[in-house]
Amino acid sequence: MISAVLDTVVFVRSLINPYSVWGRIVFEWDTQYRLVVSQPVLLEILEVLRRPELTRKYRGVATRDPATLLAILAGAEVAQVTAIPGVSRDPKDDKFLATAAAAHVDYLVTEDADLLVLKEYRGTRILTGGAFLRILENQAA
Repeated sequence: MISAVLDTVVFVRSLINPYSVWGRIVFEWDTQYRLVVSQPVLLEILEVLRRPELTRKYRGVATRDPATLLAILAGAEVAQVTAIPGVSRDPKDDKFLATAAAAHVDYLVTEDADLLVLKEYRGTRILTGGAFLRILENQAA
């Protein structure tokens, strides 16, 4: 089974629109890959999903499938990240790279240009949600 780290924006967009590419990755195809998180990644996801400016702008984020998302996160494999080296143009993104490297995952799924520009990091392919969904669909076919 392939493994993946999902950037925070993937989770946010999945709650905004569960029928989008991101919603399908998180809620529909979640049994087709092994989700990997780390403590720094989990803390960011939970902090971002509670931001008042986000829940005001996208009222559905506060009410749409949060229990399902929490169950998915609770079932994820937790990678032990001991160090977060500076790699990305945006230091806040380095936690995703460190998590992917620590768990030796196949894919880092993101929409962040600062990560996408890297294309690959320590054997982990960095790609968009659309590209990852196509991989999942092709694997199932």
